[in-house]
Amino acid sequence: MPQSSGMKVLLVSNQNGDGKSIGNPILYRMMCTMREDERIEQVDFMPFKAGKTFSSLRQIAKAGRSYDLIHVHFGGIYALLVWFATYRVRVPKFITFHGTDIHAKAIKSARSLREKVKIRLNQWASFVCIMLFDRHGYVAEEMRQYVPRWIRQKTDGQAFIQPLGVDYQLFTSQNQQEAQRKLGVSGGKKVLFSDVSNTSVKRRDLAEKIVGNMGEDYQLLLMSGVSPDDVPTYVNACDLLLLTSDEEGSPNIIRECLALNKRVYSVDVGDARRQLQGLTNSLIISRDPNEAAQMILQNLEKDYTDDTRTTRRDILDFRQLNKGVISLYDKALKSKSKAA
Repeated sequence: MPQSSGMKVLLVSNQNGDGKSIGNPILYRMMCTMREDERIEQVDFMPFKAGKTFSSLRQIAKAGRSYDLIHVHFGGIYALLVWFATYRVRVPKFITFHGTDIHAKAIKSARSLREKVKIRLNQWASFVCIMLFDRHGYVAEEMRQYVPRWIRQKTDGQAFIQPLGVDYQLFTSQNQQEAQRKLGVSGGKKVLFSDVSNTSVKRRDLAEKIVGNMGEDYQLLLMSGVSPDDVPTYVNACDLLLLTSDEEGSPNIIRECLALNKRVYSVDVGDARRQLQGLTNSLIISRDPNEAAQMILQNLEKDYTDDTRTTRRDILDFRQLNKGVISLYDKALKSKSKAA
């Protein structure tokens, strides 16, 4: 039986694996949908574990030799170390930046000088990665403006945009009351607030003030530390999404809610404004809790007409978006083959 000629891709990130061998739900879904593409023979994930730096680097370098291409997600010092560890692994190396690894806005809420220095070092390590990796991507076009101009000019031909997406097979519509029953919540209108890592940068305090000003009918539904497979249940259980972060790259929770025809109300952060552009039933809101509450309540009076699951599928569905990234893989491997 002839062997498959498809690509073998290794995904790497600094978020440790869980029971499904992957720590980040976005990467997990990316990996699953990539496996469905006929051009892919194998795609696997390997975590970089900060507490086991040297052993992780050795494992990644050893594993990398069995793949045609290595794609690192999230920048910073760890990504730079991965590049050096895999220097002798002669395969194309991609990196995709997801937010604070490039814009470093988390420095505003850093609680100590040590934390601020770490954030800045990670940012500059990302800039170095841009010059070292064969191709570098951003989850949102807006992120490129934070890269020094001379680096952008020097590496412009290697840049690409990798929008994140939603697994349409996983994110399917459920009965709202049934979804609420599964979560053990009932009564009132649910305002979803996503804070996977329970960090201050997500501004849960602001979200609570906004919901408090919306009246007794509205209750905050907190989603934190949940399994990737449980996220659709939370989205189905809610009436709307509220995003109040101080900084974001390209928040995927917005796409996940739009894929299930949920209203989204977000402060002007990351690429939220672009994601909501042209929509009637979603809105960029003020950071003032009183004003934000009124803006949301007024918008909720409008009948729902957006049907974003259908009208925006081309820019939401992971299967559509991954095709472009895999085409970049294919191009890089063909160029390597010609050079050889």
